[in-house]
Amino acid sequence: MRTWLLAIAAVVVVAAACDQVPLTSPTGSTISLSIDKSIVPVNGQATITAVVTESAGAAVHNGTMVTFQSTLGRVEPPEAQTVNGRAVATYIAPSLSGTATINAYSGSASTGSGNASSGGVQVRVGSAAVGAVALTVAPATVPQNGGIVSLSALVLDSAGNPLPSVGVVFSTDQGTLGSSNVFTDGNGQATTTLTTSRVTKVTATVGAQKGEFTVNVVTAPTVTLSAVTPANPIVGSPVAVTLTPATAATASPIQSVRVDFGDGQTQILGAITGPVGLTHTYSRAGGYTITATATDVNGQTGVSSVAFVVAEAPLPNVTLSASPNPVPIASNGLTTITVGATAPTGGAAIRSVVVRLANGTVIYSGTGGGSFAYQFGTFPGGTTYTLTATVTDSLGNTGTTSSVVVVQ
Repeated sequence: MRTWLLAIAAVVVVAAACDQVPLTSPTGSTISLSIDKSIVPVNGQATITAVVTESAGAAVHNGTMVTFQSTLGRVEPPEAQTVNGRAVATYIAPSLSGTATINAYSGSASTGSGNASSGGVQVRVGSAAVGAVALTVAPATVPQNGGIVSLSALVLDSAGNPLPSVGVVFSTDQGTLGSSNVFTDGNGQATTTLTTSRVTKVTATVGAQKGEFTVNVVTAPTVTLSAVTPANPIVGSPVAVTLTPATAATASPIQSVRVDFGDGQTQILGAITGPVGLTHTYSRAGGYTITATATDVNGQTGVSSVAFVVAEAPLPNVTLSASPNPVPIASNGLTTITVGATAPTGGAAIRSVVVRLANGTVIYSGTGGGSFAYQFGTFPGGTTYTLTATVTDSLGNTGTTSSVVVVQ
């Protein structure tokens, strides 16, 4: 009876010991390890599967313990039990880039141990997983006085998938970056800004991969105004000027040109591409400045101006005389009247010449000067007559003179 009780106690102790010791693969077993992703982003995850097989080719018992180890990052859980010969765990990448080697162990079987098992698996993390960096810049140009552009680096793995949580280093040879070190977001994008006023080369670097872009400067439009003609303009006479837009290779197309003539009047030109002649007439004497403002399709402007003086128009020259004067009694009031009309230097052409008596009676009308006979009335004791000559030019300017004729 005592012997039987001792035997039962020994069985219980052995059973308890079996419950405390994890079940491992038997001698001669092999482990085959696989991972569902060969590339993971920083702090990313992948699924690891260990297949444990006995020497006869059958799956090990359920509950066989498999231990996982990684040279970079960690495996959760670090130990997993088999189900139908498979133990599954999750690889969690660290917050830095590199290449992780993962192995599995169970009893005497292990990956990379020299037995019949296959080797461990490797997974690339972060920048080690980068296949390409695509850099986008918007806008691609800045105005001549400088501007701000947005930089966006898209980080992709070798399969073309975006990689989140990857550190991107931005660098530039000109200007100022909003931030030089940026991590990609969930869509694999890292963004920052660039402020520059010069042609600038921008680079986004992740590991051995990089994307580059050159931001160009768009020259502001230029427009030139020629000197006015005539060089000494006068009131009422057209003033001519030629406007010429720029043709620089770095300039954007001109959208419009506004011309201010300096006397309150303006003219809007469209998208001119070549020289344009303009004329304008000033109604008052004084100093004036014609200003042309060109605006390109980006809103940049260029300004040119020309200053000049508009003088009062010179009046026509006019002379008036009578011969003989005084008119003798014997002539019965008949005399010859001569009127002269000439345009001054720089003045307009003569349009009309009129000679009137004091009462308004017109005794001569023509388009130029000349001589004509006229008989005045005679009175006892004699009398005098006042004649007025008015010369008008093509601009409406007038010159006048008077002469007194004495009739005896």
